[in-house]
Amino acid sequence: MNTVQKKFSKGFTLIELLIVVAILGILAAAVLVAINPTKRTGQARDAGRKNDIASVTTEVQAYYTTPGQGVYPPTTGTACNGGTNMGGLSILTTSGGLKQLPKDPKSGWNYCYASNGGEVSVYATLEQPTVTGNNIWCWRSAASSPSEAASCTP
Repeated sequence: MNTVQKKFSKGFTLIELLIVVAILGILAAAVLVAINPTKRTGQARDAGRKNDIASVTTEVQAYYTTPGQGVYPPTTGTACNGGTNMGGLSILTTSGGLKQLPKDPKSGWNYCYASNGGEVSVYATLEQPTVTGNNIWCWRSAASSPSEAASCTP
C-alpha cells in the first residue's frame, strides 16, 4: 500500500508577511498625513496661549477694580517679544494676583502688553490662527473680550 503524505504548512509565507507589512505602512502614512501632528501641536500651544492671556487679563481687570486703584498697570520697559519684563505686569506678581507671569509655550518670551493711558491690550502671536491674516490673539480692555486680529492696540 502506497500512502501519500500531505504536507500541511503552518504559518504564513514570507511574501504574505511582506505584503501585510507594506499595506500597514501605507495605512500608517495616510493616517499621519490626515492627522497632521505639527498642526495639532501648534493648535495645542495656541490653546495654552489663549488660556495664559485669559489668566493675565483676569488679573489686569482685578487690579483695575481693586479699591483705590482705578487704573490699569502701567506700561514700563520692554513689553513684548523677549523683553525682560512684561511691561509693568510684574506688579501682578508682587500684589499676589499671579504667582508668576506666564510665558509663550514655544519661544519662552513674555506676552505683549500695551497701554495708551486709559485702555490696555494683552496679546500673543498664534501659530495656527482660524482666520487667515488674523494671527494675533488680542484682548482689549475697551472690548473686554478676546478675539483674533491682525493687530492689537488699546
